[in-house]
Amino acid sequence: MSSIKKLSEGVYCKIIPLRGNPLKSINIYMVKSKGEAMIVDTGFNTEEIRNEMLSFIKEMDVDLNKTILFLTHLHSDHTGLASWFSEELGVDIYMGDIDYRMMSSFANADSKRWKEVMEIAHIEGLDEDNLKIEEHAGFRYRPKKEFPYTSFNPNYVLKVGDFTFKGMDFSGHTPGMVGLYEEERKILFCGDHLLGDITPNITFWNFTVGDSLGRYLKNIEKLRELPVDHLYSSHRALIEDIPKRIDELKNHHKNRVDEALKTLKREGKCTVRDIAMNMSWDMRAKDFSEFPNTQKFFAAGEAHAHLEYLRAEGKADYVKDQEGILWYYAK
Repeated sequence: MSSIKKLSEGVYCKIIPLRGNPLKSINIYMVKSKGEAMIVDTGFNTEEIRNEMLSFIKEMDVDLNKTILFLTHLHSDHTGLASWFSEELGVDIYMGDIDYRMMSSFANADSKRWKEVMEIAHIEGLDEDNLKIEEHAGFRYRPKKEFPYTSFNPNYVLKVGDFTFKGMDFSGHTPGMVGLYEEERKILFCGDHLLGDITPNITFWNFTVGDSLGRYLKNIEKLRELPVDHLYSSHRALIEDIPKRIDELKNHHKNRVDEALKTLKREGKCTVRDIAMNMSWDMRAKDFSEFPNTQKFFAAGEAHAHLEYLRAEGKADYVKDQEGILWYYAK
């Protein structure tokens, strides 16, 4: 089992590549205890990742009739193979209601959700970039069929062998991300809530969801005092100093917010695209205009989340022009 690492008693991890994506890879976890097993998240919906997952299952020698799949949140790098797990492998799926409801129509290319993504790109001022939904990573690698699930929300309890997990509200990165906390072993599967080498993308979903950054900053504070010996996040290196990483992420977003506000004060009314153009990004491209289109969706969404945080704080607002494009300004 050279590609599988035992992290603690009963907990294993396989790092699966995400080809052509800036995330580079995903950490797929498995809990195995007393003949039962739980897999946490799936990776994208690709043949390569299906084969990686089959290899993981085979090497771990689990009984699929006694195995469940837990999905931390709706993003396609976490749910892409969900319908395959359900239909082909017969595995029961557990997921939070909020994110499931948002992604339940993902399989339909003409669904309201994908139309909403393009409508948001329009109000963010991205028409000149000629974005297409087919370029969106969430669309390309999504589950192609709807799948049944069992509700698992914050404060629900899930038993796997002699492990007992409690659901944690980690909304922010998505509207309804749910983590798994095992109090006795001080184990936490946190999805993308806290990442070590990269910053979780905090995006604008819609005005109903509202201030996703504010929610995220509130919810990462939950980890500061929570007794955790083993924090298992979904991408890159695992975090050893949790309070330090919380402070780093909060400082990152403070700098982002300050950057956006300074641009508004300097330039006057700005579209979301204008703000994204003036933000500093850790990308190989020279600036936003040279980003691949798939990354423009995410960069603009993150800029928009920071503008909505400023609006929630009473420091900014917007007006809408005749074409429906939002123009933000400092108050």
